[in-house]
Amino acid sequence: MREFPTRPSCDWAGAGTWCVTFTRGVTPDEVLARYGAVPHHARVMPKREADNLGADSYRTGTAKSVLRVGALGDWSFCHETWGVLGAMPGPLSALSRDTETFTVDLGGDGMNTFGHWRGGRCTEVFEPGEPATRPLPPHPWWDAVQEQREAAGSGEPGLVPAVRVIGDYIGAILDDDTVDGPLSTLLLGEDHPVRPPSPGGRGRGAVVPLTNGTGSAGPRSAPPA
Repeated sequence: MREFPTRPSCDWAGAGTWCVTFTRGVTPDEVLARYGAVPHHARVMPKREADNLGADSYRTGTAKSVLRVGALGDWSFCHETWGVLGAMPGPLSALSRDTETFTVDLGGDGMNTFGHWRGGRCTEVFEPGEPATRPLPPHPWWDAVQEQREAAGSGEPGLVPAVRVIGDYIGAILDDDTVDGPLSTLLLGEDHPVRPPSPGGRGRGAVVPLTNGTGSAGPRSAPPA
């Protein structure tokens, strides 16, 4: 009987509240700078220590986001807790300047979002599994995430299927070991307040059409099947 390789575990994407961005062709330090942070203020620490840092600052009312960054090949990611900057139009526009960025957000309000940005503008944003949020066609990322959700069934909760779609596209998965392990970590304080999202930035029907120079919307290449 043929044996299939075990896929890296990314159970982190199925629980809790968090926001993660993936940006092509920039360094982790540049990602922090595009969030409005000062990269040399970051310290390397594991997730448990970062969680305690966020919880302590939350109790004192001083912090808004804990940002943890790393690299996956040619892409850099930012795992954010205690804030949702990575789901907002301003930071996403900055992150995707001259490149492309994915965002996935597992919110405490029950809204889970997936988005793709290129050149400072949104190409697709939707709530996986919510037909009312399906973008106007073509919507290759909706199709890819939906296909992954159907294939996974109930075996991969939350946004795990969406994270796997991104992993297939970028050629590397953000797995549990990477998220739990030591990463460059930075705490944003009250000097970087979290702004409410602007209309159309995320959520139901929040789609900004974008052409890629050929008259068609969406990524330069279709996401993998």
